[in-house]
Amino acid sequence: MKIKDAVPGTEATESTRNGSSRAQILSMPWPWYLVLVAVGLGAVYTGTLPENIFGGLAIAMIIGCGLFWIGDRTPALSAIGGGPLLCVFVPALAVYFGVVPDSFSDIVKNWFTGYGFVEILVASIIAGSILGMDRRFLIKAGGRFCAVIVVAFAVVVTIIGTIAAATGFGFKTAILDVTIPIMAGGISGGAIPLSQMYADTIGGDAQQYMSSIVPPIICANLLCILLASVYANLTRRRTKLFVGFNGHGEMLRIKATPEQVAALTDKRPLTISGLGTGLLMTGAIYLVGAMLQAAVPPVHLYAWVILLTAAIKLSGVLPQEVEESTTEWYQFVVKLWVPAALVGIGVSLIDIEQIAELASRPAYLAFTIATVLITALTAGFVGWLLKLYFVESSITAGLCMTDLGGSGDIATLGTTRRMHLLPFAQITSRLGGGLVLLSASGFLAYLYG
Repeated sequence: MKIKDAVPGTEATESTRNGSSRAQILSMPWPWYLVLVAVGLGAVYTGTLPENIFGGLAIAMIIGCGLFWIGDRTPALSAIGGGPLLCVFVPALAVYFGVVPDSFSDIVKNWFTGYGFVEILVASIIAGSILGMDRRFLIKAGGRFCAVIVVAFAVVVTIIGTIAAATGFGFKTAILDVTIPIMAGGISGGAIPLSQMYADTIGGDAQQYMSSIVPPIICANLLCILLASVYANLTRRRTKLFVGFNGHGEMLRIKATPEQVAALTDKRPLTISGLGTGLLMTGAIYLVGAMLQAAVPPVHLYAWVILLTAAIKLSGVLPQEVEESTTEWYQFVVKLWVPAALVGIGVSLIDIEQIAELASRPAYLAFTIATVLITALTAGFVGWLLKLYFVESSITAGLCMTDLGGSGDIATLGTTRRMHLLPFAQITSRLGGGLVLLSASGFLAYLYG
C-alpha cells in the first residue's frame, strides 16, 4: 500500500447536472459548508458551544477545513505554505486580538490537549505509517537517522557556543537559555524538567527559569512552521538544487527494488471494516505502550509506541491485511483531522504575546533564529552525507528537533505534507530530547559544579 499524505479537508470540484463546476470542501458543496460555518460561529458567539471533546472537534474541523481550502487555492497564500499556515495562525491571531470569546479558546484547548485528542492523532499516525513501511527500508533508514540526530546536536551546540562567546553574548546564556531549551522537546518534555534542573543546580525558583526559557521555545516553534512552509513551496515546485535534495516524502536515497515498488504502489480502497480493524490495532498498541511506560517511566509513551510498532513490523508477525487496515486508519485520520489539529495547535500553543516579548530582545531573538536555522541545515547536510534526502532529513531531524515536540511535529509535518514521517520526527523529539536533557545536566555540572 502506498503511504502518501492526502491533501486534508478539500476536494476540487464537482460537475453539476447542468455541466457547471462547484467547489467542494470535503465532499460538500460550498453553500452547505457556509451553513456549517454559520452554525459553528453561532455556537461560539452565543456561548452554547459544548464543553466536551465533540464540541471542540466539531468547531476545529469546521474552521480547519475551510482555512485549508482557502489557503491551498489562493495563489499568494499557496506560495508561502497555504492551508496549514492559515489553520495555525488565523486562530492564534483571533485569540490574541480577542476576536473570539475566551470560552472558544478554553474548549479548543481542552479538546486538543486536555481530553487527549492529540494522543489519538499521534498514535494513529505512528502506528499506521510504520506498519505501512517496507521493513528493509525501515532497517536501513533507522540507524542513519539516529546518527544524524546525535551529530546535528553536537555541531549546533559547538557553533552556537562559539558564536556566543565571540560576540560577547556569553556561552552559558546562549546554550542554557536558548539552544538547549529549544532542542529539548517542547514544554512538558523539555522546559519543565530543564527549569527544575536549573533551580536545583543554580538555585532559585523553577518558575523563574520557565519564564525565561519558554519564549525562545515558542518563537522557535513558529520559525519551524515558517521554514516548513518554505520547504513545502520548494518541493511543490519540484525545485532540485542538487542531487539528493528532495525525496518527495521518501527518506532514504537508495532505490527500491521492483518488488518493493510493486508493494508500495498496491492500492487498496478504504473500507469500514478496515478502518475498524486499524482503530483497534492502534488502540492495542497504545495500551501496551502505556503499560510499558508505567513499568519504565523515564521512556516516553510515544517512544514505546514507536519501538513496539517497529518491533511488530520487523518481526513480520502481523497479517498483511491487519497492517494495511492500520494504514487505512492512519490515512483516514490524516485526511479528516489534520486541519482540525492545526487549529488546535494555533489556539493552544502559538502564544503571540510571548513571541512579541522575545522580539523585544534582539540578541535572544537572533540566537533563537540561528539555533533553528543551523539545526535544520546541519541535519539536512549530515543526512545527505548518510544517503538520506536533504529536505526530509532537515525537516525530521532538524525542524522537529527545534519545534514543540509532538504537537509541533504535527504542525511542521502537516505544513510540508509529510505527515507519514511522524515516526522519525518523534524519534527526534524523544531520543533527541533525552540527549539534550542529559547534555544539559553535564553542562550544569561543569559550569556550576
